Amino acid sequence: MNNLFIDKITALLGDRFSTAESVRANYSKGEDIFDSILPSGVAFPNTTEEVSEILKICNNYKVPIVPFGAGTSLEGQVVGIKDGISISLENLNKIIEVNKDDFDCRVQAYVTRIQLNNYLKDQGVFFPIDPGADATIGGMCATSASGTMAVRYGTMRTNVLGFTVVLPNGDIIKTGGRSKKTSSGYNLTGLFIGSEGTLGIITEIQLKLNPIPESIISGICHFNNLDDAVNSVKEIIQFGVPVARIELLNADQMEISINFSKLSDLEIKPTLFFEFHGTENGNIESIEVCKEISEGNNGFNFKWSKDFEERNKLWKARHDVYWSVKALKPNARVYATDACVPITELAECIKFAEKEIQDLSLKAPIVGHVGDGNFHVTVLYDPENKDDFEIIRNFSNKLVRKTLELGGTSTGEHGIGLNKKAYLLQEHPSSINLMKSIKKTIDPNNIMNPGKIFD
Repeated sequence: MNNLFIDKITALLGDRFSTAESVRANYSKGEDIFDSILPSGVAFPNTTEEVSEILKICNNYKVPIVPFGAGTSLEGQVVGIKDGISISLENLNKIIEVNKDDFDCRVQAYVTRIQLNNYLKDQGVFFPIDPGADATIGGMCATSASGTMAVRYGTMRTNVLGFTVVLPNGDIIKTGGRSKKTSSGYNLTGLFIGSEGTLGIITEIQLKLNPIPESIISGICHFNNLDDAVNSVKEIIQFGVPVARIELLNADQMEISINFSKLSDLEIKPTLFFEFHGTENGNIESIEVCKEISEGNNGFNFKWSKDFEERNKLWKARHDVYWSVKALKPNARVYATDACVPITELAECIKFAEKEIQDLSLKAPIVGHVGDGNFHVTVLYDPENKDDFEIIRNFSNKLVRKTLELGGTSTGEHGIGLNKKAYLLQEHPSSINLMKSIKKTIDPNNIMNPGKIFD
């Protein structure tokens, strides 16, 4: 960065632009496998208009930008650029409006999913997308996140109505609107979902909301092997049971979660977690069907509960899976795979992953949103041991190849970032040039998160 650039940014933001090493270190990476790269500075805008002015200056001086939210991304999306700046959106944290009768709201990019649902809880509506971390809504849009309730409510792609976006040249555009459908022009809202900060900076989001269900009931069932658990999931989905959540934890992950989350009366066995949203009678009917299907696949100790605290403890344990694995070893890192396949191919894909884990003697519990065919292998490793990392990367390569052979995707919800660029080439060889053309058209100076998604 040259002095003229620093003078311009400082004149705009004052002490809300920092070059202090401690500040730069805090905005140098996310929850990923990469070493930190400190940006040359960090900007803290307060408004969309300030974001626009920052991008105009950066575009003029060709200074690269990394948009930064809560820093919870897993694939290197927010790793810093030493000759560029990071733009923290933490001051854009307001809920702008809620239209509960129309089931929509508008929020700024740094509003988190928990913050939003706490705000909504006395209004009879909620936002259902729940990745494990308390991520920002803007970051969830940028990575096309989902979570445990995607089987019922969809992903960010199905729950975003529109954006305010600042383009690399500083132009402010609005996409979409409040209507639940439109045939008006190109789907620019969809273009920015999953763009990982490479096309512009999302500053406001129009979201769909859902009514809080009359009744919420959670259930749990143990199995002696993963095959029986996965077959139960497949039959439940094919039978059309309206589950809101159906999650799988293998025996390794159950042992870790029981200890980390202080769970009681659970066994160290492959386990399905269920949740049902609807009327009480409808939920009880769904539970009976799931119980019958699970027991038909040798499931046992099927239990269910309407108790709020019991349900929350169970699902908090599920959301804390990443942290429970990471806590096993000080200073360790977690390599998280993100395979997603058609539901009929799920058993084969998980069986393949299990065999590779055993053959390589990895510490790698399995957990997944199996209702939509998505599962994660969370591999614990020592970042100082390069040989171990090569083994893990080889495992990941094999799993992705298998996933693509089965008609799946290399990333169901984490995105590409730095980590999965080679996998994107394998998955979309015929369309990668079109993606690059879109990037070059919108960002000709390549200032927006360069090197992420593709080179």
